[in-house]
Parts: sequence; C-alpha cells; structure tokens
Amino acid sequence: MPVSGWPTISSPMVRAIPDYANLDLSGEARAAAARMEARAREPASEEMFRSLVAPLVGPHTRAVLELGCGTAALSRRIARAAPHAEILATDKSLGMLEVARSLCAQEGASAIRFGAWDVLDEDAFPDRDARYDLIVSSVMILYLQEPEAEDLVRRLARRLRPGGTLAFVEQDHMSDALEDASGLAIRIMEKERRTLRRTQGLGLRAALRRAGLSVLPRRSFLWTDEGYGAYTRELLDGMTRGALARGSITAADAARFAAGLERAAAEGEFYYGIVYHRVAGVATIDRSGE
Repeated sequence: MPVSGWPTISSPMVRAIPDYANLDLSGEARAAAARMEARAREPASEEMFRSLVAPLVGPHTRAVLELGCGTAALSRRIARAAPHAEILATDKSLGMLEVARSLCAQEGASAIRFGAWDVLDEDAFPDRDARYDLIVSSVMILYLQEPEAEDLVRRLARRLRPGGTLAFVEQDHMSDALEDASGLAIRIMEKERRTLRRTQGLGLRAALRRAGLSVLPRRSFLWTDEGYGAYTRELLDGMTRGALARGSITAADAARFAAGLERAAAEGEFYYGIVYHRVAGVATIDRSGE
C-alpha cells in the first residue's frame, strides 16, 4: 500500500539515485524510501529472502536486530517468518524511519520496534545491553570505509548471543548484467572504473573471522528483472544521467539506449540481473564482555 505523498515510481524517473548516506541532509529520504520499497516489491526480492535470510530464521530466533533498515522491508519479512521474534529495526535516517513506521502500522507488524542509529556511533545504540540471535543488514556496508566496516563487524559480533548469527546481504557490484542491443551499456555502466573495497561482498568473510565468528558457507542469489520494473527503471535512468554528466554518452545516445530498453521490454526480451551474496558468521562463544 503506498504511503500518501510518495513520489510515483511507475514510469521512468528523471532524478539521480538518492544519496543513501545522507538522506536527511539531502532531503531525499522519501524518494529513497519509494525506491527501496519498489525493489522490495519485485518478485525477485521475496525469492531472495527465502534463499538467503529465511534459512537463518527459526524457533530459536527470539531477538533480531536490523541495521540500515530503510523501509524495514527485511524486518517485515522476518516478522512474518518468525512471529514469535522481537525485532529492532534501526536506520540513520529519521525520514526513512518515519516511512518504515507507517508501513509497519499498515501491515500490523507490531513486533517491530524502531531506533535511530548511525552505526558509526556505538554509544548511541538504542538498546545498550541487548543481545541478539540474529543481526542482519542488506546493502549497507558499501557506504562505510574499510576501517569503519571492520570496527562495526567487531562491535556487532559482541552483541550476539552464543549461537547467534551476524549476516550481511550485499550486492556484487561487478556482477550486474544487462541485455542491451545498443552496445551503450558498456559506457553507461562503466565497470572498468569501479573499485571494490575488501569489506564489500564476499570480502566480508575475512572480517567475520577476525571478529571471532565461525563463518557459514557462502550463499548467493541472482536477482533478476525480466519485466523492466520500477526499481530497474530508476537504477538505469540514474546510470544514464551519470554517463551524460561524465560526457561518456550524448543525449542522442541516451535516447537510443532508453528506446532500446523499452523495445526489449515490449518484446519480452528485457533482462537485468545482479548477484547478491549472503556473508554470515556464528558466535560460538559469548564475546559480550570483550
């Protein structure tokens, strides 16, 4: 159910991708919430939850922490899978939390509590002494520098109960693929200029080990869109605008690229995919006093 006043995401967007690291300062929280919720409503997102997160949830899952919760789509899915669990969903953005509370109220997700938390400020954590059976986040680590991510993993590991799991669901930013007859995607997606930090994607496994956790086997999921949905439209529009700003393509190129995507969608030939990795570790001993 849409929240009143949200921007429409049923047609190609013209604005760039929101600045997720500074949503309240930039005033983009509601636009970002609309984009995140559009992604969460794609069929692939439910399939990804079942593959990567649901196996971590069971009768033993009583206390859950989500960080960087956004619209709390992940917390809402966990609440449905584990109605006995108490969930604390946190985010840095007050505007994002406002939207998340509204969506949870609409769905009757009363087991979810909310807290404003910038993960870089340990002293501001809402439940100082709480310990969790599951701590999870999705597509959040890439907004942290390597030392910040390493420190966060160590701090979160200390918040796990013995047997508790710390899990990150992160995109592999070198894996995205687009069926593109125009040949312009190479310049628009600009993969040759991407750099991945050690603490992105599968690189987090080493950080989990250094935090004293027992690392679980890798599990990956190919998120796909074959219908040119709202989330993918805005994503590719943002990439196109960026390529225009860099001078990598012309306005005529951008129009040809967009027309080609629309034609592929109309013919049933559109495809966009990106791999998500679940990187997770289990606390085999109590590290809360470290």
